[in-house]
Amino acid sequence: MQDLSILYPSIAMFFLTGSLLLSLGLSRFIALKQNKVSIKYYTKYTEGEQPERLHILGRHVQNHFEVPPLFHIGVILIFVTNTVTDVNLATAWLFVAFRVVHTIIHLGSNNVSQRFFCFGLSLVCLTTIWVSLLGNVLGK
Repeated sequence: MQDLSILYPSIAMFFLTGSLLLSLGLSRFIALKQNKVSIKYYTKYTEGEQPERLHILGRHVQNHFEVPPLFHIGVILIFVTNTVTDVNLATAWLFVAFRVVHTIIHLGSNNVSQRFFCFGLSLVCLTTIWVSLLGNVLGK
Protein backbone atom coordinates (compact mmCIF):
# COMPACT_ATOMS: atom_id res chain seq x y z
CA MET A 1 0.00 0.00 0.00
CA GLN A 2 1.29 3.45 -0.90
CA ASP A 3 2.05 5.99 1.82
CA LEU A 4 -0.26 8.98 1.35
CA SER A 5 1.60 11.11 3.91
CA ILE A 6 3.87 12.58 1.22
CA LEU A 7 0.84 14.15 -0.45
CA TYR A 8 -0.09 16.29 2.57
CA PRO A 9 2.75 18.82 2.15
CA SER A 10 1.77 19.24 -1.50
CA ILE A 11 -1.85 19.79 -0.48
CA ALA A 12 -0.68 22.36 2.08
CA MET A 13 1.30 24.17 -0.66
CA PHE A 14 -1.81 24.18 -2.82
CA PHE A 15 -3.79 25.88 -0.07
CA LEU A 16 -1.01 28.44 0.51
CA THR A 17 -0.92 29.26 -3.21
CA GLY A 18 -4.70 29.24 -3.45
CA SER A 19 -5.07 31.63 -0.53
CA LEU A 20 -2.56 33.97 -2.15
CA LEU A 21 -4.44 33.84 -5.47
CA LEU A 22 -7.68 34.63 -3.67
CA SER A 23 -6.01 37.48 -1.79
CA LEU A 24 -4.60 38.89 -5.04
CA GLY A 25 -7.96 38.68 -6.78
CA LEU A 26 -9.78 40.36 -3.92
CA SER A 27 -7.09 43.03 -3.56
CA ARG A 28 -7.28 43.83 -7.27
CA PHE A 29 -11.08 43.98 -7.15
CA ILE A 30 -10.99 46.36 -4.17
CA ALA A 31 -8.32 48.53 -5.81
CA LEU A 32 -10.46 48.77 -8.95
CA LYS A 33 -13.57 49.67 -6.93
CA GLN A 34 -11.63 52.34 -5.03
CA ASN A 35 -10.17 53.72 -8.30
CA LYS A 36 -6.62 53.04 -7.13
CA VAL A 37 -5.91 51.30 -10.42
CA SER A 38 -7.51 51.45 -13.86
CA ILE A 39 -9.01 48.35 -15.47
CA LYS A 40 -6.90 49.28 -18.52
CA TYR A 41 -3.79 48.46 -16.52
CA TYR A 42 -4.76 44.78 -16.51
CA THR A 43 -5.32 44.49 -20.26
CA LYS A 44 -1.63 44.61 -21.16
CA TYR A 45 0.04 45.63 -17.88
CA THR A 46 1.48 48.61 -19.74
CA GLU A 47 -1.01 51.44 -19.19
CA GLY A 48 -0.70 53.20 -15.87
CA GLU A 49 0.39 51.70 -12.59
CA GLN A 50 -0.97 49.62 -9.78
CA PRO A 51 -0.41 50.30 -6.09
CA GLU A 52 2.92 49.02 -4.76
CA ARG A 53 1.18 46.55 -2.44
CA LEU A 54 -0.58 44.94 -5.42
CA HIS A 55 2.69 44.76 -7.32
CA ILE A 56 4.40 42.96 -4.43
CA LEU A 57 1.47 40.59 -3.94
CA GLY A 58 1.29 39.88 -7.69
CA ARG A 59 5.01 39.20 -7.84
CA HIS A 60 4.75 36.88 -4.84
CA VAL A 61 1.90 34.91 -6.43
CA GLN A 62 3.94 34.64 -9.65
CA ASN A 63 6.80 33.25 -7.57
CA HIS A 64 4.53 30.36 -6.51
CA PHE A 65 4.46 29.23 -10.14
CA GLU A 66 8.24 29.17 -10.54
CA VAL A 67 9.95 26.87 -7.97
CA PRO A 68 6.98 25.18 -6.23
CA PRO A 69 5.94 23.19 -9.34
CA LEU A 70 9.27 21.35 -9.03
CA PHE A 71 8.25 20.53 -5.46
CA HIS A 72 4.87 19.17 -6.56
CA ILE A 73 6.48 17.07 -9.30
CA GLY A 74 9.00 15.65 -6.84
CA VAL A 75 6.24 14.78 -4.37
CA ILE A 76 4.17 13.09 -7.09
CA LEU A 77 7.17 11.07 -8.26
CA ILE A 78 7.95 9.99 -4.70
CA PHE A 79 4.33 8.91 -4.33
CA VAL A 80 4.03 6.99 -7.61
CA THR A 81 7.38 5.26 -7.12
CA ASN A 82 6.31 4.34 -3.59
CA THR A 83 9.60 5.65 -2.17
CA VAL A 84 8.32 7.71 0.76
CA THR A 85 10.95 7.98 3.47
CA ASP A 86 11.20 9.93 6.70
CA VAL A 87 13.83 12.13 5.03
CA ASN A 88 11.77 13.16 2.02
CA LEU A 89 8.64 13.54 4.14
CA ALA A 90 10.44 15.80 6.63
CA THR A 91 12.07 17.87 3.89
CA ALA A 92 8.73 18.22 2.08
CA TRP A 93 7.18 19.67 5.24
CA LEU A 94 10.24 21.89 5.76
CA PHE A 95 9.89 23.15 2.19
CA VAL A 96 6.30 24.16 2.93
CA ALA A 97 7.31 25.76 6.23
CA PHE A 98 10.04 27.81 4.56
CA ARG A 99 7.60 28.90 1.85
CA VAL A 100 5.13 30.02 4.52
CA VAL A 101 7.86 32.02 6.27
CA HIS A 102 8.98 33.37 2.89
CA THR A 103 5.40 34.54 2.29
CA ILE A 104 5.21 36.21 5.69
CA ILE A 105 8.49 38.02 5.07
CA HIS A 106 7.73 39.02 1.47
CA LEU A 107 4.26 40.35 2.30
CA GLY A 108 5.34 41.78 5.66
CA SER A 109 8.67 43.47 6.31
CA ASN A 110 9.97 42.44 2.85
CA ASN A 111 13.48 42.16 4.25
CA VAL A 112 15.38 40.92 1.21
CA SER A 113 18.17 39.24 3.21
CA GLN A 114 15.70 37.25 5.32
CA ARG A 115 13.58 36.46 2.29
CA PHE A 116 16.59 35.22 0.32
CA PHE A 117 17.77 33.11 3.28
CA CYS A 118 14.33 31.46 3.52
CA PHE A 119 14.23 30.95 -0.24
CA GLY A 120 17.69 29.36 -0.11
CA LEU A 121 16.63 26.98 2.66
CA SER A 122 13.57 25.97 0.65
CA LEU A 123 15.88 25.21 -2.30
CA VAL A 124 18.03 23.03 -0.05
CA CYS A 125 14.87 21.13 0.92
CA LEU A 126 13.82 20.81 -2.71
CA THR A 127 17.25 19.52 -3.70
CA THR A 128 17.16 17.03 -0.81
CA ILE A 129 13.77 15.77 -2.00
CA TRP A 130 15.05 15.19 -5.52
CA VAL A 131 18.36 13.62 -4.39
CA SER A 132 16.42 11.35 -2.01
CA LEU A 133 14.06 10.40 -4.84
CA LEU A 134 16.98 9.60 -7.11
CA GLY A 135 18.71 7.53 -4.45
CA ASN A 136 15.57 5.60 -3.62
CA VAL A 137 14.72 4.92 -7.25
CA LEU A 138 18.26 3.78 -8.06
CA GLY A 139 18.25 1.61 -4.93
CA LYS A 140 15.14 -0.30 -5.99
